[in-house]
Amino acid sequence: MVTKSSGLAHKTKSRFPLTRTRRRHKRSQRRLSGVYDAALGLPAVSSVSARGLVRPLVSFRWVRINLIVGIGLVLLAALGYWLFLTDDFYVYEITVKGNSLVTPEEIFAASGLDGLSIFWVNPQQVADAVAHLPGILSAEVQCSLPNRVTITVVEREPQVVWQRAGTRWLVDKQGTVLTAQTGAEGELLVEDQDSEPLRPGDRVDAGAVAGALQLQKLMPELLAVRYSSRTGLSFRHSLGCDVYLGTGTDMAEKLAILQALVEQLAASGEHPEYIDLRFKESPCYK
Repeated sequence: MVTKSSGLAHKTKSRFPLTRTRRRHKRSQRRLSGVYDAALGLPAVSSVSARGLVRPLVSFRWVRINLIVGIGLVLLAALGYWLFLTDDFYVYEITVKGNSLVTPEEIFAASGLDGLSIFWVNPQQVADAVAHLPGILSAEVQCSLPNRVTITVVEREPQVVWQRAGTRWLVDKQGTVLTAQTGAEGELLVEDQDSEPLRPGDRVDAGAVAGALQLQKLMPELLAVRYSSRTGLSFRHSLGCDVYLGTGTDMAEKLAILQALVEQLAASGEHPEYIDLRFKESPCYK
């Protein structure tokens, strides 16, 4: 009996040291963990306190994003107001270069730029519109901020003075009627027999213009020639007859034929009513 009790007592005593050892081991682990965290500089916080810190951080982030977006929208609205609701970027005048016959006012009106935002200007469309003016051969458009537009034009060059229905017009080599001309001294005058008035932009016979230019060089003493759609160019010769030359760029050959005929007529003593050289292969007179 004593032996069993002793054995039981012995067994009971052997369990207590084991329990205390485990407790000491757990306490040691907690102490080591605290020492490790302290060594790394990590705060010892619980999971509950960590969640409490994350919420303010997320809220602050959204406030900052909203603030940045709001400032951006305000700046964008201010920029839009400045660009489109003030006069700083709208065209109300232009610079014109290269013109002498066509006025800047005419070019500005044809451009369609008055009151247009510089951001809506299409340089090619403006150039095409200006080039449609009778006196303009081509145009180039340059734009720069805030509202500067420069149009450089190449004008059509007047070649002859064309008179019809009592009005004299400057005409280029393509036969385009450019502008009215009051003082035409020193230029060969083409007197059109047609009575229908001309306007800027109208076209006359380009072949007649080419022939008149040649006559101006070949016969500088000739001050005026007549023109009709039927006989072309003609002038009054010193023989007292009309000479019909037609149109085209072969006036030198026709004048050579005329000179030969004049000598022949002078030798025979004939005085023709007219000499027709429109068809140089078969000249005739009457």
